Amino acid sequence: MTPTTVRHYGLAIATAKIGTGLFFLINTWLMIEITGHAASGAVALAITAVPGIVCAPFLGVLVDRSRPARLAVVAELLRGGVLVVYACLYKLGLATAAVGYGVGFCVALGNELQVLCWRAAIGRGAAPEQMFRLNALTVAGGQTGQVVGAAASGFALALFGGAATVLLAAATFLVSAVFGLLVARRLDVLEPAPASRARGLRPWLADLGAGLRHIAQRPQIAFFYLLILANLTVIFGINGLLAPFVREELGLGPEAFGKIDAGYALGAIAGGLAVVRLSQRFGQRRVLLAAFLLAAASLWAFAHGTGLALPFLAYMGLGLSFQSSVISLSAAQLAADPAFQGRVNASFGLLNGLVGLAVYALIAWCSSQHLFRAFYAAQAVTMLAVFGVVLVSTRRERIRRLLRPAMRAM
Repeated sequence: MTPTTVRHYGLAIATAKIGTGLFFLINTWLMIEITGHAASGAVALAITAVPGIVCAPFLGVLVDRSRPARLAVVAELLRGGVLVVYACLYKLGLATAAVGYGVGFCVALGNELQVLCWRAAIGRGAAPEQMFRLNALTVAGGQTGQVVGAAASGFALALFGGAATVLLAAATFLVSAVFGLLVARRLDVLEPAPASRARGLRPWLADLGAGLRHIAQRPQIAFFYLLILANLTVIFGINGLLAPFVREELGLGPEAFGKIDAGYALGAIAGGLAVVRLSQRFGQRRVLLAAFLLAAASLWAFAHGTGLALPFLAYMGLGLSFQSSVISLSAAQLAADPAFQGRVNASFGLLNGLVGLAVYALIAWCSSQHLFRAFYAAQAVTMLAVFGVVLVSTRRERIRRLLRPAMRAM
């Protein structure tokens, strides 16, 4: 990929995330306005988790049967089109709760498909030495776009109204499609044509089973995806408990909540920008180990923090440390055959969604028992245990060799 193509890819990711940040926040407000019930906002957010659990396995097969970069463009066009229709219905007073929930599902489905497509496209079309850089760019660009979109949603709603804000989100998806098409034209030269296109339920199930067997035959794939899951489990926990922790344990208000949450975003953006250079200088294994130690230390500090400064710094440390997932994802992509990238990603996406539901249930129980600090402390101990597993496992050749290619100068 040329530097221009890399820039186009970063812009495609960032603009799509701006649209995601704009839409999901504004849709909760619109749903409450449409139904008159505060709970409808929570329902709208819950629906966004459904595609990742219900549809992921079938989307994985679809991605592996397609040219994923072009399919990502189609996903963005569909999201943009759906939001244009939604904006018109809302403006005409025809938007109902069912329409709002359905649109939220479609946008979340498009997001799931887009993520799977670009990961598979990178795994197929990018040279190994570029894969790590592109994954880091995905994190930095995506996090930046998410922050910009979320921050702009309130201002856009106040200035332009609901329908115009939804149209603005639609426009970002369409712009992302344009940049994505520029990338797809380059990647389509590089990526191999998909091997299987047989129609019917049995061939799809056979392809799905082949993907699971591929994971079983290459346990190093599962190792690195489980490291990503370890980070995601902590993210689920800190996101779910942050608001009650700030209010009940720290005794602070919404402004402090926003500042602490912004600390995570700052750390994540900085980590996405720095992880490539740090890995080139110190090696991916050392960066991976340091990241889990930093996560454990940050969680322990957060569990025992008071006031605003220490929790803010701890949250920034968590955002920085979790970018180790870039290393894990790149290693997992190298371990997997290019023809199975979609199914591998989708299989672990399903696992992530199920684990997320279990974590949220645990959070609900901890909240009822006011075990906020104990929960964060337990997460710190867990991350320390993961550090030990990584320390031992990465000494094995079949794991260690996957951490070498991305350390070369790019």
